[in-house]
Amino acid sequence: MSYMDYNQFKAIMAENGYQKSKAVDVYLNKAMHYNKLIKSIKANIKDKEPVVKLKMEKFIKKYDDARVEAVWGAINVAKLEKCQGWRFVEDGEEFILQLQIKYQGNMKQATEFEQKQVELSTLYEQAYKKQLVKEN
Repeated sequence: MSYMDYNQFKAIMAENGYQKSKAVDVYLNKAMHYNKLIKSIKANIKDKEPVVKLKMEKFIKKYDDARVEAVWGAINVAKLEKCQGWRFVEDGEEFILQLQIKYQGNMKQATEFEQKQVELSTLYEQAYKKQLVKEN
């Protein structure tokens, strides 16, 4: 994985017509968390001996790799939402309601793919709400 900053992220999103959603925000918030860890480590080692700085570089790299992975996760979620035509968090309830109508309340009849969509929608909504609670 290569370096990824916010401008590169925005360019990829715009180039592909992807939309920022709450599920995308789950990954972006995760990326921001890793970025804060990196900044904190760098601030705490700036006056340290070179040997300490060298030892901490592996943690900086580890967190930066995780940050980049989270940004790519955000892009992949945006891509999936575009392909399916609905957003996991914002439109999830409506999608589930449509499935309940389609299957007359018997969600066991839903296809495996539809069940996975419901599961992802639920998980992204829970993750988004959990992040909101941590922010407040």
